[in-house]
Amino acid sequence: MLALITPLITHGVIDNTTRGVVHLTLWGIDGGEAIDFILEGNCLRDIAGCRVAFTNRQPATAQREEHPVLARIRGHSQGMVQAGDITLSRRVPEQDNRRAWTNQLSIELFVQRDTRLLIETADFDYELSLPQWEMSWQEANTQAFLNMEALRDHVAYNVARFQGPAIQLIQEEKLPSCSWDTRLNRAEAYMAIHPTIRSKYCHEINGQMSEAYVMDRTDLLNQMAAEDEAHMPPADDAEREWDVLDFVLPEHAQAVKKAMHHPLFQETSRLTVLVQKHMMVRENIGKPEAEEFVKRYAGVVSYILATILLTRQSSFPVDLACRRVQIVHRHISELCSHCSKVNPGIAAIFREAAALLISKLDDFASTFQH
Repeated sequence: MLALITPLITHGVIDNTTRGVVHLTLWGIDGGEAIDFILEGNCLRDIAGCRVAFTNRQPATAQREEHPVLARIRGHSQGMVQAGDITLSRRVPEQDNRRAWTNQLSIELFVQRDTRLLIETADFDYELSLPQWEMSWQEANTQAFLNMEALRDHVAYNVARFQGPAIQLIQEEKLPSCSWDTRLNRAEAYMAIHPTIRSKYCHEINGQMSEAYVMDRTDLLNQMAAEDEAHMPPADDAEREWDVLDFVLPEHAQAVKKAMHHPLFQETSRLTVLVQKHMMVRENIGKPEAEEFVKRYAGVVSYILATILLTRQSSFPVDLACRRVQIVHRHISELCSHCSKVNPGIAAIFREAAALLISKLDDFASTFQH
């Protein structure tokens, strides 16, 4: 989980005057007691050995009661906390049309592996002391790698515990599952966390390599290594948005790609476009009934894809495939009813598209029921 807590922090002190230890003190908008972290490691080279007092110029509005997020952080400040990148000079483009670059305060730390706390702002004041010790380039590279390793561990920990819509649906309703449900859930987990990792590395030199390492894209790292050894220019896909196929294990990727071109999944994709256009819109953000509809629909889509993959194995339990098709049948019908409640204006269009999907589902079932 990522917690971007910048608006909740008014000011703080980063003290790395003792080599190997970072003493981080933060004050929140609720005026409560200071949050103290003692972190093993060092800041990045720009402020290693220094004491930095910083002020956030644009915190959220002050409040009298303790903020629930700050309360939770105070409760964990003495627990297992590991430093990530801590710097005053993270280079980012300014949020205007001048195409200029600016330095950003960035404080990253990991609480009990599962939570990544992040303070990032280019709108801050600071006072910087003279360094009490100097960091060598070797130490700087080592610290950067340790921080990257901590982020990689955080990603792996959260991926292992991720439950996407399909897995939640399976567990809530005790639906029959297969190995493909788990494989697709893993890919969805990486897709869910990927935007926050790309945001961190997208402006860095060799950022794609760092991103690939943190996201366990060993296939991409091997490709980069082969291109380097062959003295070839790197593939020009740094700007390409990664999709779910990028996070499917290499031995399963071709099977998933073919399944996505199955007529049943193609029909599912057409219904998905309708859901994206009319349900996944700004005015529905925060509406429980709309969010529940989208979550259940996403679970059904993943369940359909896993069922197609199941039936494409050289041998598979036909009775399991039949049960899964029947369940999809029922859930699509239920989604039609839910659609009428969430957005009555598109209920007729949705029912028509769902009927086409059910027809394809029947055609699909007929291929293995006999």
